[in-house]
Amino acid sequence: MTKIVNLSIMMDGNADERRALILQAAYSTFVSYGFKRTTMDDIARAVGLSRPALYIHFRNKPDIFRGLMLAMMEETRVRVASCLGQDLPLAQRVELALHEGIVLPHRQILETAHGAELFDTSHEFAADLFLAWMKAVEVEIALALQRAADAYIITIPSGLSAEIIASLLIDAIQGMKSRRQTIEEVAEAIPHLLALTLGTMLVR
Repeated sequence: MTKIVNLSIMMDGNADERRALILQAAYSTFVSYGFKRTTMDDIARAVGLSRPALYIHFRNKPDIFRGLMLAMMEETRVRVASCLGQDLPLAQRVELALHEGIVLPHRQILETAHGAELFDTSHEFAADLFLAWMKAVEVEIALALQRAADAYIITIPSGLSAEIIASLLIDAIQGMKSRRQTIEEVAEAIPHLLALTLGTMLVR
């Protein structure tokens, strides 16, 4: 079973240690049995709680799923920012960020026995969080592009902005996902997309 994130480190004002452990147990249960077959009893047993104790932290199964999405999204955002902060050429940093923010989570979910169902569940119960996930990746890329422009590494064309370019990159990748057969084909196309966009903006 693939472990997509280390949720035990997600401990802040909105997610204490117990909630983090519940989310990790829920992830393990969802990928093992699928969302539909998983019950609150299954999750309670996986984390070592009674069912009433589980309800203290989460209202129901969709609430747990949304909490899981939020925790995964935040940890992914941190990894994306880390990729963009490395001492590498800009296109390589953005490629790594897109891999961490989009390709890797997609691949890891699909590798599980119930990946397709979990994607359907995300659209049913957490469509807004999926959009927020893409927006978080987009914002981090926009910040990196603006830093590169401020450092005279790239020149942003007139009429565009770092935010617009980052948004178009995310839109292009989302379009690739709908047209290509596998996420691996999307990953192979990303360097070409970046060469076409960022390559034309490099300061010579």
